[in-house]
Amino acid sequence: MKLTVIILSLIIIPVFLVIGYSSAKSNDPVVPLPDKSFAYFVDEITPSGDQISHSGFSGATKIDEVISNLGIKKYAEDKTSIFPDAGLQIGGKITLLRAPVFNIVDGKKKYQVRSWQESVGGLLTEKNIALGEEDKINFSKETEIFDGMTIKIIRVARTRVFEYEDIDYKTIEKKDPELEKGKTRVERAGVKGEKKYTYEVVREDGEEVSKTLVGTEVTKEPTDKILIVGTKIVSYGTGVATWYTSSSEMIAACNIVPKGTYVRVVNLSNGREVTVRVVGGGLRSDRIIDLSTAAFQALGASLGQGVIGSVRLEKVY
Repeated sequence: MKLTVIILSLIIIPVFLVIGYSSAKSNDPVVPLPDKSFAYFVDEITPSGDQISHSGFSGATKIDEVISNLGIKKYAEDKTSIFPDAGLQIGGKITLLRAPVFNIVDGKKKYQVRSWQESVGGLLTEKNIALGEEDKINFSKETEIFDGMTIKIIRVARTRVFEYEDIDYKTIEKKDPELEKGKTRVERAGVKGEKKYTYEVVREDGEEVSKTLVGTEVTKEPTDKILIVGTKIVSYGTGVATWYTSSSEMIAACNIVPKGTYVRVVNLSNGREVTVRVVGGGLRSDRIIDLSTAAFQALGASLGQGVIGSVRLEKVY
């Protein structure tokens, strides 16, 4: 009985396929069949259940080769079935089940995968898509997946970043009575130190999303600068001071310094001092300076006194 059915199939199916193909193409010009080629009908079933029909000729003996000969692209995940076997070379009917397609956004990479898996976790495992401990995904691994679904993975990287800052040195002043006042010299140059800041930086898909200070450290201590500061006051000499003109200005006449020079006059008997501007010279040799009445009185002397026995002239800084 089985042998009878097979024989009938071998006779009837090719005739049916050729007649069916001719009927489907009844409005087209008659194209002679290629040598050793056979008619095939393909039902392409999409993941949504839609059916797309194809037909053509092939002399291949393997189903994938037949599908390729018919100009249909088949993906590795697609499922196929054929009746009867292509090896019989009598033509037949092929069913092509398209695998669901999923969009993967992995960091900055975008691509598509096909799979018959039912969950996000199963899909990731099948496609060898590994997740780091802190990576994020827009669905749980238990989520049921469907055709056209987009699965987004955010790659999280946690790194340590170091930043450095100069530490200014201090300037330590040392007074030197042998160095003229107003002058300085560097005994030791200052050297800046260095401070290190450690931050933990979190990046998602290469973009920085947080930066947290987790530690500070002085990696180099600064070296203080030592500056020698002169305190020595230059004295032009000591002698007798008198007053020579009635004026409220702090002016004087002196043979020791040039006109226009400012001089500090110190009364050695009481320590009082006044700064005057030298406006001329021509003094007697027994006088070191002649002062205006205002300057003379500022030193604590009366005009009737006439002279101050001992004053010191100092350089003004």
